[in-house]
Amino acid sequence: MKKYIPLLLACTALALAGCTINTAPSFGAVTTTESGNGKATYRLVSSHWTDVSKIRDEATRLNDQVGQKKITKVQAAQHLNRFRLKLVGSNPVDDSVYEVYLRSAVDSQRGAITSAQSKQYVQNALKGWQQRWPNMRNKPNNPAFTNFLMELMNMQPLQ
Repeated sequence: MKKYIPLLLACTALALAGCTINTAPSFGAVTTTESGNGKATYRLVSSHWTDVSKIRDEATRLNDQVGQKKITKVQAAQHLNRFRLKLVGSNPVDDSVYEVYLRSAVDSQRGAITSAQSKQYVQNALKGWQQRWPNMRNKPNNPAFTNFLMELMNMQPLQ
């Protein structure tokens, strides 16, 4: 199912009109990837795609509050981070992506960068993780915040 929503990055930094979002492959799906030695497997937690959906819903709610000028883009980014930490906890991938996300929100809000530049910064961070992901030894099992943004940007999720 496709869902047309305002680009949720606008709630923190990216004032884009909107995009088409593809839903997760299937809720509760387990993705398995053979490691180099063929013995260990990698799996996303069973709640992963549900968690991505919950983060998306919260981002939509926060985006509405930004649109109504109840909170700023930076406040929305901070709220979304607290939400994701309560929901899925901390992991190096999501933490790194969030830092870029917040920095983009701050720079956008103060007028130092355009919305297009803000989007590009986040996309570059996501592309970097896509490149590192296949060779990572200790992959987090629930990079839900990162995959929420991958989905938002119509990029291949980390699996």
